[in-house]
Amino acid sequence: MSTELTLPDILPDPTAAYFPNSLPTLLAVTSFLRPSERPPLSVWAERNIVLSSEYSKRATRLTLFAWQREVFDAFTDPYIEDITIMSARQLLKTLFLQCCLAYTIAEDQGPVMIAQPTDEDARSFSKERLAPMVRDCAALNGLISESEKGGNTILNKEFPGGSVMIVGATTAGKAARRTNRIVMLDEIDKYQASVGKEGDFVTIAVEGTQTFIGSRKIIKTCSPTTAGFSRIDKSYAASDQRKPYVPCHACNHMQVLKWAQVKWDTDVSDELKPKTARYVCENPACGASWNDYQRWAACTRVEWRAHRPFAGKAGFWISHLYSPWKTLSLMVSDWLEKYQDPMQLKAFINTVLGELWEDAGSAPDPEVLYSRREDYPHTDLAVIPRNGLFLTAAVDVQESPPRLECEVKAWGRGRENWSIGYYVIQKQAENGELLPVSSPELWQKLDQEVLQALYQHESGRQLPIMCMCIDTGSTPKPVYEFALRHQRLSFGPAGAKIAAIRTVVPIKGNDDPLRVISAVSKENQSVKRQNIRIVSVGTHCIKQELFELLKGVRPRADGKPQPGCCHFPMYTMEYFHMLASETRIVHEETGDVEYRKKPNARNEALDTFVYNRAAAALVGIDRFTEAHWRKMELAVGINVPYSEEKEAEEAEQAAASVDPSTPPASKAPAPAPKPAARPPAPSGPLPPHLQSAHTDADPQRSGLSPLGRGRKFRGSF
Repeated sequence: MSTELTLPDILPDPTAAYFPNSLPTLLAVTSFLRPSERPPLSVWAERNIVLSSEYSKRATRLTLFAWQREVFDAFTDPYIEDITIMSARQLLKTLFLQCCLAYTIAEDQGPVMIAQPTDEDARSFSKERLAPMVRDCAALNGLISESEKGGNTILNKEFPGGSVMIVGATTAGKAARRTNRIVMLDEIDKYQASVGKEGDFVTIAVEGTQTFIGSRKIIKTCSPTTAGFSRIDKSYAASDQRKPYVPCHACNHMQVLKWAQVKWDTDVSDELKPKTARYVCENPACGASWNDYQRWAACTRVEWRAHRPFAGKAGFWISHLYSPWKTLSLMVSDWLEKYQDPMQLKAFINTVLGELWEDAGSAPDPEVLYSRREDYPHTDLAVIPRNGLFLTAAVDVQESPPRLECEVKAWGRGRENWSIGYYVIQKQAENGELLPVSSPELWQKLDQEVLQALYQHESGRQLPIMCMCIDTGSTPKPVYEFALRHQRLSFGPAGAKIAAIRTVVPIKGNDDPLRVISAVSKENQSVKRQNIRIVSVGTHCIKQELFELLKGVRPRADGKPQPGCCHFPMYTMEYFHMLASETRIVHEETGDVEYRKKPNARNEALDTFVYNRAAAALVGIDRFTEAHWRKMELAVGINVPYSEEKEAEEAEQAAASVDPSTPPASKAPAPAPKPAARPPAPSGPLPPHLQSAHTDADPQRSGLSPLGRGRKFRGSF
């Protein structure tokens, strides 16, 4: 906005008569008072931003889509100080941050902080986004020094009138280090639940802008995640909640594009279904079908409409249905591929549709879980199923009565898992009393009977436990001492990893809803714990995943692999009551999620599942490549992964080799692998890989294990 000064604005009429020739001089002297003519960000960006080949298909000048313009212009709107972008991936978030930063450097200087989820993300943003932009945009040339003496490092850039600090949202000190006029918080749902004892990083960063109230800009971006846990959803809910409306080409009815209006023919083969995809107008009086070109044309006539009154905070939501790069057939094909897998479906809903993932229920049903048990050998006679490729163990320390409850799990592709054995370990003193959990004898028993055991695989090979996670709980000292006697995690630039079999990891749980491995204690904090570093496990994240999988994924009747499926042997009902011992509660007034234990319920089996999932993550199950899986399959003698194509090929070869004049012979089923021979229990100790958690308890004081194999353990529960 430009203000033209006139003589009456400067001098009253009577005084002007005494200075008839002063107007040009006064206007020249006061010209610095005039507000500069700065175009809105959308116009400035198209004039000055060049997309670099490092992150664009080709180096070219930026041209914005219609639905991007109002989002960009919010940054230069003087009435908006808080901007929230809740959108699908790869639509506008990162480009918007780049353009806001470029505009600040060239036109409206001041201190800027850009926060990414981790330090590595911060470095990547600087190298892959900021550096190419500064190099290729003429408006930025010469404004940022290229030498460290000029104030330029990977994470700190200085320019005339301001500077930019790029940080990982990992410690409170990074957010509180200085005051900032502009704060850009990217991917906020991926931030830690709390940075040390100070609390939420986003809150700390926003507090650092108080000096600049009236001219500050706070930008928060992310794809939504899970209802009740999503920071970006809460920020969007506090904004004016703008959504993009587009007109129907047939009736001009303005509407928000929704996945529910995407239709396809269901009476054709799966391969043909995506080709029949179309968008259907939501107006009941119209119902016109849109093809991709009609949908894209509608998006050029977009109109952003707020769903709440404006109070300084602008919020924008958008999905891939507005993207000019995505066809409906491609999205439908993606949906059909993922909708039966809860984890893949969640990713589709969050990152493609830009919508919150709603949890699939409050608690598993123990009766249903009990009914789907499978009759495979477990515990004393355990045989790992064919597709189980590595083992983890989890230990829950209980003091009343003193015992260690341990579960061993096998893991395969797609996080499919099998419970191999559940052990209740106790040790009796000479006076008949149970030894406390601090007694070395109890931990020696865990070591000999579980950790050092070798477990029989269906292939005939034997597998060791890769990682054992133990909850430090209220008695951490014996856990630390046990960990000191065994292999521990290896720490390097890439983070924590398993470097040897039988690695022991002390853990503690927190309520992080987004990470399986939430954090690892700092090295300097481990000195007071005998140099033991504690891994924090996101129990809310794992329980949410478990509840969804238990409800939505069941074993296949044909025994083929089923990604995400949890398999259980013939345990008694007590085990499944423990597994389903907590109820997920969403507090409507705050959106907070709580896992509440049912009255008088035991939850040891649920805890051991959580710890086993953390152990599998530390082994690497969430980042394994095809090469990793093939290596493990070859290690147990699986030469070719199971596939329907291979089965059909083998069947054809077998049919071709049969003499047609010979009647077909019935095929005898392959005998089940037999466990290794073991001596009778009374005659002596069992081999380590077959030993169970037998105690020296008096039979009259023993109780039945929840495993249903008649195994005894000390104490009553």
